Amino acid sequence: MRHLSPEVAKEKDKPENRPVELYQIYLDEATLFFAAHDQDVMFFDEQGAPVRYYALGLKRQPIRANVETKVDETTVSLDNVNRELSAYIAHTEFVGRRLKILKVFLDLLDDPDHAVTIFDGIMDSPIISETAVQVTVRSRLDTLGVITPRRRYRKLCQWQFGSPECGIDLASVTVTGTVQGISGDGKTLTLSGRSEPQGHFVDGVLTIGKESRLVTASAGPSITVDYPFSSVQVGQPYTLRRGCNKSYDESCVARFNNGHRFGGFLSIPTRD
Repeated sequence: MRHLSPEVAKEKDKPENRPVELYQIYLDEATLFFAAHDQDVMFFDEQGAPVRYYALGLKRQPIRANVETKVDETTVSLDNVNRELSAYIAHTEFVGRRLKILKVFLDLLDDPDHAVTIFDGIMDSPIISETAVQVTVRSRLDTLGVITPRRRYRKLCQWQFGSPECGIDLASVTVTGTVQGISGDGKTLTLSGRSEPQGHFVDGVLTIGKESRLVTASAGPSITVDYPFSSVQVGQPYTLRRGCNKSYDESCVARFNNGHRFGGFLSIPTRD
């Protein structure tokens, strides 16, 4: 059963109130704070320090609960209309990281105890479209409690691509050149200096100027990305880096011959 402070219990029973959901996304290098609201919200982080929760279009599916009211999973969609989230995801590890959803009332923002935890879970791989980033979040209560050390049992690799644990030298899998052509829909670009085989750069990152896009297909000089760059011209310089989809056979071994550093588990024990 969720704990409610006396003030929150009183507020929620009012004929009219102003609830807002806040989202905390815990990544390796930073924590992101978002509010499902049309304005930024000032509240607190997990340590009780005041922080700004930035207004963002968010929605989630209903949380599935078992008979003990312990949540199982939910799917969260974050607005991606300005493309910043997709560019951020291209350079950031989300899989296995924590996402926490709080409910607060706009008339009770002066005390961290006035937050109600709606969900606390672990994220799977995000799905990116031109308008939204969607991620499934599974309850931390459902994850296995064995840590070996500080690692959960997952079939996909848990290391950030290019990290010391991964061991891949990102400079060695990054190439540069100039843009030579752009398709009508803006998703396929022709790049100078590229003759790699089909699929070589799939799951990688193409950066032009200050924008980055995920590579969905590649064949020699032809590179297709998940959605168009907002501004790109023939002759602009590019940086193109190979990517990893966290799988053992397809990515770690076949692409990079790096199976000895794989950060997942090839088999996962079942509960007795």
